Amino acid sequence: MNQKVITLLLSIILTASIFAQSESYGTWTALSVEKKLNKWDISAETELRTVYLTRLVERISLGVGADYGIMKGLKIGAGYQLMSKLDTKYLNYQLRNRFNVSTTGKLKLNDLTLSLRERIQITTKDESKRIRENGTIDDYKVNPEWSWRNRLQMSYNIPNFKITPTLTVETFYQLNNPDGNEFDNIRYTLAFDYKIKKKHIVEIYGLINSALDSDDAFGKYILGAAYKYSF
Repeated sequence: MNQKVITLLLSIILTASIFAQSESYGTWTALSVEKKLNKWDISAETELRTVYLTRLVERISLGVGADYGIMKGLKIGAGYQLMSKLDTKYLNYQLRNRFNVSTTGKLKLNDLTLSLRERIQITTKDESKRIRENGTIDDYKVNPEWSWRNRLQMSYNIPNFKITPTLTVETFYQLNNPDGNEFDNIRYTLAFDYKIKKKHIVEIYGLINSALDSDDAFGKYILGAAYKYSF
């Protein structure tokens, strides 16, 4: 038995070491708080994203948001994120500002909940550190960047069980690409929410980022964990 345990542990360590050598694998971790005020949901979140498993920080962000329930099963929202993101071309970190507005509809069918969110986001990018060898600024092709995000989510509440599985599919569509707009990413997520107490929720998930406009596999396979406190 001890030999089997040791073999299993060595296999896990070896697998993690292999993943750590590839930019395709990464982790996302987040902490968030949420306050409900009548029809309002106000939230704040900080997130850390890495690649090469955990060896390289890809993004750090801090965001705030608010949603308002206009009727049962339908709400509108807006949010802002300040990000420090790795530029893989120049190997430095640059600030980005992201604003978004969204509409979310939710339908509950017994223990099954379906949710559809439509979001428009605008991202402004700091180009001051993108300096070519001749001293000029290497501008981004699109800045600010406008995107439409379409997210379909399905969760199932298992009776008398604290873990809730959720499956999510989200698409990203360009809105102001001068070369022509197209879907540039699709994201698949399988998550498991565990309610520790009424106000405390931990989420563990696996995520696949599929870039549709390139062969770039940077941060394609993600293992994530998030903690949310509601009050």
